[in-house]
Amino acid sequence: MSENNENTLEDLKQAISLKHEDLLNSLLSTLKINEIDEIKFQEMLLVIKKSNKEIFRMLKALESQEIIDYVLKNKLE
Repeated sequence: MSENNENTLEDLKQAISLKHEDLLNSLLSTLKINEIDEIKFQEMLLVIKKSNKEIFRMLKALESQEIIDYVLKNKLE
């Protein structure tokens, strides 16, 4: 893999990680929690990351099903 591709992958991973942290910070702010110990923060961040992986798989399945439905519908018409 070229260095440029590796940089792009790292940049994307970093951006995703920052979005996870932003989401967690927003949730904590909404709950009016100003401080939380680092271990709990990391545990909560892990829960968000695991959930995102599951949601991503479901979104891919949904997209695939929508494409199948579209093709079948238009082929039958």
